[in-house]
Amino acid sequence: MFSIRSKTRQSFLAFVSVALLTVGVLVVLLTGCGSQPAAKTAPTSQPERQVQAKLNIIVNQPGYQEDWPAFSPNNLVVPANSLVTITLHDYDLGLDSTLAKGTPFASVQGTVGGVAYLNGKPYSSLAPEKIAHTFTIMQLHINVPLPGDGKESDTISFTFRTGKAGTYTFQCFDPCGTGKSGFDGPMATKGYMMGTLSVQ
Repeated sequence: MFSIRSKTRQSFLAFVSVALLTVGVLVVLLTGCGSQPAAKTAPTSQPERQVQAKLNIIVNQPGYQEDWPAFSPNNLVVPANSLVTITLHDYDLGLDSTLAKGTPFASVQGTVGGVAYLNGKPYSSLAPEKIAHTFTIMQLHINVPLPGDGKESDTISFTFRTGKAGTYTFQCFDPCGTGKSGFDGPMATKGYMMGTLSVQ
C-alpha cells in the first residue's frame, strides 16, 4: 500500500514537473516573440495625383479661318502617372458629316469607367449620325465622341490616366473639315482639329 502511494506521488510530481516545464517554455517563447521588433510594413503608395484640364472646340473666332472648327488651346500639359479630367466646351455642334456605320469612333474608349459625361449625364457611345467631333488620342487608345445636338454649346467631361512622359497628338476623327471627304481644311491643318498632349 505504501509503495502504491509512493508511485502515485512520484507520478503526480512527474506530471507537475512536466506541466511547469511546459508553461515555462511557453512563457519564454511568448516573451521572446513580444521583444522582437515589429515586422516592417510595406511603404504606402502615394495617392494618385488628380488634375483638371479645360478645352474648347471653337468656330468663327477672330484670327481663325471662317467656319473652321478648332481645339482651343491646341496644347495641353499634364503630369505623368496621373488621373486627368478634361472638361470640354463644344461650341460647334453642327452635324455636317456622318461617321460610317460600325465606326469604332462612336464608342467612348480609354476613359475611367468607359464613360464620358454630357452636361452631367453619362454615356458610353453615340449613334454615328449624332456625332459632331471626336477627341481621340490614338497612341493612348482614348476616344470620346462629342455629340452634335443643335444646342448653343455642350459641356463634355471625361477622365483618363496618363502613363509615362511623352508627347501625344489629340485630334478629331469625325470628317468635320472641307473637301469631298471632309478631312481637308481644319482636319489637316495644325492648330485646328489636332493638338498636342504633353505628358511630363
